[in-house]
Amino acid sequence: MAADSKHLYCVFRGDYSDALLSAETWQFGVRLFADVSVPDDTGDLPTTGDYSADSVSSTPTGLHVSSNWKWFVGLGSVVDPSDYLTNQAAPAITTFMAAGVISSGARVQDIRLYPMLGDGRAFESRVAVADFNTPVAGNRSGTIMPLETSVVCSWRTFRPGPRGRGRIYLPPSTATAINSVGNISSTMVAALAPAAAQFLEDLSVNPVSPTATHVRPIVTGAPWDKYAAIQSTDVGDVWDAQRRRRRQLAETRTSHTVTY
Repeated sequence: MAADSKHLYCVFRGDYSDALLSAETWQFGVRLFADVSVPDDTGDLPTTGDYSADSVSSTPTGLHVSSNWKWFVGLGSVVDPSDYLTNQAAPAITTFMAAGVISSGARVQDIRLYPMLGDGRAFESRVAVADFNTPVAGNRSGTIMPLETSVVCSWRTFRPGPRGRGRIYLPPSTATAINSVGNISSTMVAALAPAAAQFLEDLSVNPVSPTATHVRPIVTGAPWDKYAAIQSTDVGDVWDAQRRRRRQLAETRTSHTVTY
């Protein structure tokens, strides 16, 4: 465990517009380097400053944002969680949902930003939350895919081995993305890879000053001391499954008597 190491975990959470799917939810998360320094391609997670309790609330256009934590070094902020959610995370997911890869039946309800410690847990279980006043829906038309079926978007970095790779399970796409042999269509794959790259770019903060706040999507994991900046996205053409996304569905069954 790296006791002083810090990073952010940004989680996007949503549900479905159809009443028959009202018991179901989805989510995926992206881990973020944040510091008042320029990130390397790979390196040690920052130990700058300290997290502490806070209580702020704001209502920027289309959102309600609240946070019970802050990250300060001296008299300055390493990152302002409310500002990041408002100006980076919310626009990033809004653009991504409009990219034509996620079903219009899936929608984002909120974004959560956690201050992560070197033990892999959030500082005092604190979180900053941005709630959308109107859920942000995908815009791919057609019949929604089964909820446990997902397109996986993989992350690639310059760190070799499993610790240099990550992935997210996207909300469902639609049946229009199925090709003639049951795989993901080439047009869907070709659209998703750059859309996911744009999403990561939109989550980043890259000021000119090397001592201003920088944010970069990364891959990291236990023992939570190292990171690798995501360099590329990778999308395959085979559907994946995430079974926990169907656990609340009530199954309608039909039986028929066998007569001999």
